[in-house]
Amino acid sequence: MSPFVRRNLLIPFSTILFAGLLYCLMYWVPALKSQMQHLEILVISLLIVMTLVVMLFWVSLGVFGGLTCLLLSMIFIYRPLTDLDPYYYSVLILAFFLNCFLGYYIHRNINKSDREYTVTMEKIHEDTNLIHEHFKNRMAEISAMEEKVNSLLKLKEISDELSLSLSSDEIIQIATQRTFDKFRPDVRVLFYLKDEKGDGISLVDAVSADSRKQKGMKKGGIFERWVLKNMQSLLVRDVRKDYRFSLNEDEKNEDFISLMSEPLICEGNIIGVLRVDSRREEAFGQHDLRILDIIGELTAVALGNSRLYRRTEELALKDSLTGLYVYRYFMERLEEEVQRGLRSGNPFAMIMFDIDDFKKFNDKYGHIAGDIVLRNVGHVLKSKISAGDIVCRYGGEEFAFVALGYDIKKAAKLAEEIREDIENSPVTIRREEKNITVSAGVSVFPDDAKLREDLIWEADRRLYQAKAEGKNKICAK
Repeated sequence: MSPFVRRNLLIPFSTILFAGLLYCLMYWVPALKSQMQHLEILVISLLIVMTLVVMLFWVSLGVFGGLTCLLLSMIFIYRPLTDLDPYYYSVLILAFFLNCFLGYYIHRNINKSDREYTVTMEKIHEDTNLIHEHFKNRMAEISAMEEKVNSLLKLKEISDELSLSLSSDEIIQIATQRTFDKFRPDVRVLFYLKDEKGDGISLVDAVSADSRKQKGMKKGGIFERWVLKNMQSLLVRDVRKDYRFSLNEDEKNEDFISLMSEPLICEGNIIGVLRVDSRREEAFGQHDLRILDIIGELTAVALGNSRLYRRTEELALKDSLTGLYVYRYFMERLEEEVQRGLRSGNPFAMIMFDIDDFKKFNDKYGHIAGDIVLRNVGHVLKSKISAGDIVCRYGGEEFAFVALGYDIKKAAKLAEEIREDIENSPVTIRREEKNITVSAGVSVFPDDAKLREDLIWEADRRLYQAKAEGKNKICAK
């Protein structure tokens, strides 16, 4: 309770006391004059209290209230006191003036204290408001920091998942699903990959919270073309108001209003586009776009690593010149087919090819010409592969072909077709067409051999028999 409020409580108390004292001095004291011998003691007591009341009016109401109370007192008690003793009235006037001075002095100090109190309370309220506002700001910052920490933790989880996968399909699924989990519940996530043989893109994965269809989104739209052209991320808060884009009728019918789109850049080239859209306007902000940027960068790195791993794996399994399997992998696969054949009893053929007079050709025309011949032979062999067949560059100018399910007759026919195709596929060396021929030996599991080394030895023996019989021949016996 402030001093001002406490002072206001004095007003009714002082008024009631003042009225009671006036009544006593005007009516009650004269009535007791004939009945009391020492009436002056009572009168002096009442006058002392009256002066205190006047002082209270000065304190509580100031100059106006104090003077009013003083004049009323002097007017209404003048007659009763002068009838008793004029001395009383003189003493009363002196006491009144002393108390008025004292009351005015107290009133001024109280007003000064009130002002100081008011200023102090205003300062306290101001400081309290500042502290409250500071507290609210700090709580908002803490909440924003917690949200950022949670986002970073989710990004770490996404990074861990992507780094553990070397499959492109799995990486795409992880990126699409985790992006949807981050921006759910009413978004749609579209994942595009750039065509390896063109400049366009194709939709490879999509996730949405509802049954929205990707009507015309299979090859992307104007927003994806913008991202591909500028190689920059894109944020559109409302496609109906963005002056940068002019939508065609099909794009206007698409079920979205705001979107974010992120280019997936690997080694300076765009390999795809990751897009998030929503039916709400202003659904995404700059913070959301930064999160999508990070996810896009992680995804691009993971896809780059996957492609590098696939190329490394191919280099480890395939000959870089002909694109056929290398000797080590071929031997592993051949052993698997032998074991499978021993369990099932199914036959398969082993065909060994050797380019005729390749060393002479190489010495005459050079190694570059020899490489052209090897690539040409490899191309013909790959064109004859059926499901499950194995073809490898066995070593130098020798090639091995495992044809699953073939008996000796079918295998000899296949070998003859390959020989004819190679002979009828001349290579151009120094502006001249040169015909290449091969010789081949054929062996069949399990008729000719039931072990891997024996099967190879038998095919190799028949190959050299074909060489001895004049080359450009097939020997299956």
